[in-house]
Amino acid sequence: MLTLTESFFVRLLRGTVVTTAFVSFLAAVLAVVYALYAQFAPEPQPNIRGSIVRLRDAVDPAKLIKEVFTSDSAIAKEAETPDHIAYQLSKPSQAELFQQFNTFLTRSLGASFESQNQFSDWLYGSNSIKFNWSGDLDRTSASDESNINVLWLSLFYDFAKRLDYRAPSIAAANKDKANTAGIDRFTASTPPSRAPYFLVWFFNKLQNELQQVGQELQAERVQRAALRLTIPISLYIAAGAFSYFIFIMFLFLLVSIEASVRQLATSGIAVPAPPGALPSGGIQDNT
Repeated sequence: MLTLTESFFVRLLRGTVVTTAFVSFLAAVLAVVYALYAQFAPEPQPNIRGSIVRLRDAVDPAKLIKEVFTSDSAIAKEAETPDHIAYQLSKPSQAELFQQFNTFLTRSLGASFESQNQFSDWLYGSNSIKFNWSGDLDRTSASDESNINVLWLSLFYDFAKRLDYRAPSIAAANKDKANTAGIDRFTASTPPSRAPYFLVWFFNKLQNELQQVGQELQAERVQRAALRLTIPISLYIAAGAFSYFIFIMFLFLLVSIEASVRQLATSGIAVPAPPGALPSGGIQDNT
């Protein structure tokens, strides 16, 4: 018969074993779940359409104005006010683009592009404005902004409308001789395409922002690849934890059986003989 102290420590040992087994089993399950996530988590995909606000902010004409005009000029201060022009997906023709930019030029500088062919050559010609992007970002089969060719056309048309919103401010600045240098920078012929600076500025800013988006996508894919490399480690952990769980439960089973047999033996309870068994003393004649 176990004393109270011995019974306490036996129960403590059993509780510790059960708790340890539960923790090891839980660790094994979590390791397997992690491995499954690392294996089947979706690959990072480009989401250019979801970056419209960011891209549109990068080519905001207000930033162009603050770049070419001095910070203490009235037009630079007015550029701090948002234009509140809502964005809409557009697929303008070359003629529509040409007309929209000429509307802006007429209202702001009293000028216009003379030749639509020259305007088209700046966009598509052999000596066009340089504009490149990563093929990883482009879904050429898409009909929305996920297709970069659709994206830049839509943003370019939006850029022209936002410039037209700023036309009165530019017209007022054009009348002030203090802004002559800023106006010259705004309209300067920019090599190698010889296009006006405000057109080249748009494509440079959009290209830079697309490069940033591409770098972020590449970084996410590197992280995804690094996550997949941890799968063998998590499986080793799962196997070790589950093996420990099996060992502990087997040990617990043996200890429980041994304790039960000992308790049965010390309780003095005789094991009943099966029916028809002979007495232990043999057959006796009582006649």
